[in-house]
Amino acid sequence: MDNNLWEEVLKLAEARFSPQIVNTWLKPLKILDMRGDLIIIEAPNRFYKNWVEDKYLETLKKIFLEEYNIQSEIQIVIGSSTQSYREQAQDQTVKTQNTILNNSTNLNKQYTFDNFVVGSSNQFSHAAALAVAEGYFQTYNPLFIYGGVGLGKTHLMHAIGNKILEKFPKLKILYISSEAFTNEMIYALKSKTMDIFREKYRNIDLLLFDDVQFLAGKTRSTEEFFYTFNSLYDMQKQIVLTSDKEPNEIPDLEERLRSRFSWGLVADIQPPSVDEKVAIILKRSEIMNIYISDEVAHFLAENLKGDNIRDLIGALIRLNAFSTFHNEPITIDLAKKALEKFMIKKDIIVTPESVINAVCSYFNVKLQEIKSKNRSRVISYPRQVAMYILREKLNLPLQDIANIFGGRNHSTVLHSIKEIQNRIQSDQELKSVINTIIRNIYK
Repeated sequence: MDNNLWEEVLKLAEARFSPQIVNTWLKPLKILDMRGDLIIIEAPNRFYKNWVEDKYLETLKKIFLEEYNIQSEIQIVIGSSTQSYREQAQDQTVKTQNTILNNSTNLNKQYTFDNFVVGSSNQFSHAAALAVAEGYFQTYNPLFIYGGVGLGKTHLMHAIGNKILEKFPKLKILYISSEAFTNEMIYALKSKTMDIFREKYRNIDLLLFDDVQFLAGKTRSTEEFFYTFNSLYDMQKQIVLTSDKEPNEIPDLEERLRSRFSWGLVADIQPPSVDEKVAIILKRSEIMNIYISDEVAHFLAENLKGDNIRDLIGALIRLNAFSTFHNEPITIDLAKKALEKFMIKKDIIVTPESVINAVCSYFNVKLQEIKSKNRSRVISYPRQVAMYILREKLNLPLQDIANIFGGRNHSTVLHSIKEIQNRIQSDQELKSVINTIIRNIYK
């Protein structure tokens, strides 16, 4: 738990200092113990201890207080067996210089199919990923998984790599993000080692390429990836890609890549439902050795802002830290205190205007358009969603809803509401859209 907490603190510290300061001065530290009102942190040497105490200690205290409601003294001690950070830095320099020769898979062994929570929001992507992992070379190539931030795309990608590596340990497997790919290419250009760079990427059996959308607009990186893709594909090597958008919706992406990304199977991941969030919370708490009752899990799933799985995990870490420091069991009341700023504000008065504005914002349509007589799908669909929410959540009379939308016939409103009601029974994507809009209303 302490390591998870420290990782969270480091992310928060980047917003107050800079990534360079965090990487240089704070990442070498680690939490040794958390007892009552004292946090004990280990530094690699006396120089680091003195520097952090002088420059960053007070801010670290503020982070613990403001973000976790933990008011504690921080004691920094020198690690007796810790490798000096100078030595670590030298080692890292060597690794950086030889990065394009590194044969590591970059796989995170913690991401497996066994600890991936499957639900209707991700069932298709999970099945496709599992098919690739179990029927290597004979299923979908490329497999393109897209969805919002923190919904499990990277988890599935690592799970594919780990399962294939377990079955075929001699295969050359590589997980890489588009940012890391670009950085390696830039280094290879500067060091005149492009031949080695190309040899590395065009002689692997499984390429797991994360956040491919960030290649858009980067001419040289796109070109190198294009030839890498072609080389691997022609040799029938498996390629798995992730993005926050489907290929046709990635702006500034070259058409030749866009078409290739659609050659295999394109699968999406939607935000999780409340029930799926409960399952995720219980599964992650089990992995992190945190006891969370079903009652608390349901409370968190229904009341935490957003649909991001990473945020759910972050909330668990914060909640457990608060519980540890205050020596209290994790209850709903404790969760309310520890996670107050991350909860949906349900005391907000919801009005028809706030509902319609939230719908307009989500679908990126104008207020006058949604209230107009425009029957185009891009306008009528958001209008139907708004009518449905007004009826279901505010229980407005049909005639009142008709008046809001320009005096429409009350039977027209009823037809629109029933259409959404019928679709939502089988359309998980529509259900997720409506849940997201409702959550946005309460933010």
